[in-house]
Amino acid sequence: MQDSKARVQRNIETYTADLEAPLHALVRSYLNLSSTTKSRNLIKGGAVRVDGDVIKMPSQVIAEGAVMTIDTGARTEAGDDSGKMDRDREISVRKGAENFPFDILYEDDDIFCYLKPAGWVSASPNPKVDTSFTRAKDYLLALDSKSGRPGRDVHFVNLVEKDISGIGVVVRDMQLRKRLQEGWKTFLAGTYVIVQGTMEEEDGEFSEPRDAVGSTMRKFPYRTMRKGSGYILLKVQCALEDIRNILPGLRSMGCLVIGLGDNAPDPLGRKGIHSFSMELEDELFDARWEVKTRVPKEFLNLVRLHTVNTAKIWRKKEALWTFPERFTLTKSKPGPWPGLLNQNLAACSLELSSAIHVPNSINR
Repeated sequence: MQDSKARVQRNIETYTADLEAPLHALVRSYLNLSSTTKSRNLIKGGAVRVDGDVIKMPSQVIAEGAVMTIDTGARTEAGDDSGKMDRDREISVRKGAENFPFDILYEDDDIFCYLKPAGWVSASPNPKVDTSFTRAKDYLLALDSKSGRPGRDVHFVNLVEKDISGIGVVVRDMQLRKRLQEGWKTFLAGTYVIVQGTMEEEDGEFSEPRDAVGSTMRKFPYRTMRKGSGYILLKVQCALEDIRNILPGLRSMGCLVIGLGDNAPDPLGRKGIHSFSMELEDELFDARWEVKTRVPKEFLNLVRLHTVNTAKIWRKKEALWTFPERFTLTKSKPGPWPGLLNQNLAACSLELSSAIHVPNSINR
């Protein structure tokens, strides 16, 4: 008689924790399960190991970088439907996931880049939170299902704060994710920043604060893209992680990044920061990716709204002292006020009422 254990189908999958989160949340996310109950049952059944140790407490917080192995076939016995787990994964992809709600900036078999709008959370350990990463993950899984390649990994590389917009990067290989994160600070990046204040130099560079005597300070070149009455749009060569390094330079000029800090103005209801360009490289894949976005319209609209058109104002001032051609001023009578040759005072008053004030003495 054949041993029933020989008919047990086992599928061991290995993952590295993307972020610190409860174990049940990570398991549900990686296996793309349709409910937290399914991930809890797997954990309680001893199917999950973390750094080699079996963990049976679903709520235990797992540190970022921990290695997880999940035996997705541990409870599959002879006669059971071995495709149940795969069907659970397919069901968990949201309806209409193939209609991605954000701008796709770049896409190939290894990497996926999109524009995360302000107001969206990049990623969350809570599976009930709708994030830009879960939307990207569902979109990619839906495409994989259609192309006959279900079950491929999906991992985020960077996180963009909720009140900031910018480029989100997702990869299909855990090792690629690790290499990109290790070299993240060496990649060229650009950020649009809106500040309130005035700057004497339209183009220049910010210096990184010196942490220790003799340390090398990095430079962050900037360029003024738009200037309004009180608001300036800057193009800075720095990543989002380096925004804190340019703040001292801005403060020394009397400028504040809008929406950043309690004392900063908040005309847009978000931070005036937008990650607009990245140049990523990977030696193992022998690949280089250059991704760019446009200036957010709300940034441009804010600067335009507060732009002073001095030429237009000067024309308005000139118009205040311009009289219609059919009227002529003369000093035929003594006194500070000239008389009008044309006796049609009603027409005169009508056309000049918006330009000058005609005193009663002119009617004498």
